[in-house]
Amino acid sequence: MSKSPSLGGNAHAPAFAHPRDVRRASPPRAWLGAALLAAHALAVPASIPTTAPMLVTASVVRGCIVSGAPQQTTGVPFGRIDFGTHPAVGAASVNALAGGGGLQARIECTPGTQAHISANAGLHAQGGQRRMSNNAGQFIAYSLALAGAAAAPLPPDTVVDLPLGAAATALPLMGTASLPGSGLAAGLYTDTVQVTLTW
Repeated sequence: MSKSPSLGGNAHAPAFAHPRDVRRASPPRAWLGAALLAAHALAVPASIPTTAPMLVTASVVRGCIVSGAPQQTTGVPFGRIDFGTHPAVGAASVNALAGGGGLQARIECTPGTQAHISANAGLHAQGGQRRMSNNAGQFIAYSLALAGAAAAPLPPDTVVDLPLGAAATALPLMGTASLPGSGLAAGLYTDTVQVTLTW
């Protein structure tokens, strides 16, 4: 009796695995733990000091202030020079300090600041001579100077040093009027001088 050939080949040969039976290899647990630890280390913020120095500064610049003048550029109370009342026939040289009715300016500067003062020729000057006018064609000549032990003349538009103390100091301006003694009409003689402070 003959044997029919076997359709299955060798009975002990291994069967071929189906593609769906292939399994992906899982990563080792040790490698996964190391990766998690590294990610955690990157997420931890860097430490910073709890104390640190901080610089605090202030800058003081040189300057001056005029007491009673909030704007400092307009309405500055420089006061007035009042030579008083005199007879028309009196010939004299009359001195008067700046002041009048509490309007006298007081200047205060930061230590080490040199202030300067100048005054123009006024409204009725002739040449370099300041004059008061009665607005009727008559004049009384006068001059200005800085008051003090050594009075310094203050010619028109000439800048001179203004001596000031450590505290607020009254504007040290002095006027000298020359009364001619005759030929003057009775009345009020006036002039307006522009005074400028710089530093």
